[in-house]
Amino acid sequence: MTSTVRDRLFGCLLIAAIMTLFFGGVIVLKGPDRWLTYQEGPEPRISELGSEPCGAVEHGCDTYRRSWVVTGELTTAFRLDGLFGSWLRWDGELDGLLHVAFHGTCSGARVHWGIRADARTVASGTLSTVPGNRATAHNPTIPGTAGTVTLTTTWGQKPPGCTSYTLNWDDPEVNTGLF
Repeated sequence: MTSTVRDRLFGCLLIAAIMTLFFGGVIVLKGPDRWLTYQEGPEPRISELGSEPCGAVEHGCDTYRRSWVVTGELTTAFRLDGLFGSWLRWDGELDGLLHVAFHGTCSGARVHWGIRADARTVASGTLSTVPGNRATAHNPTIPGTAGTVTLTTTWGQKPPGCTSYTLNWDDPEVNTGLF
């Protein structure tokens, strides 16, 4: 083997190694988003909403809606799962959209909601009969050590004739990557 051929082979191998490290680093930095897997409490009905762009590495991610029909209070716990299991965790933002559809005559109805990571409340608010009233729960940071996320709702005001509501949580997950 001549030195020119050997140098070219070495250069190609070096470029391949650098590209492998770069793309491997992007995958690790993207991180394993942690999704919510039903654990206990009233189980939601799950329906697929479609797909959306979801990062530099992935081409499309399915999005899902979790729905409950609630007459009183709701407390449902989810286990946080990730692509690489529980050993690779870091803090991340909780993403998702909460909204309600009231059933019956519900003028002035209000529902209080809260989200806990393990025992710590990370987000809360009120949903009402105001058209388009939605709660975007994407600001709270879920600690990497958290093992569960719990969603709770209670009536804030239940007018006579307001029988129940459907609570929808669109595509809840914990975004843990940089991309």
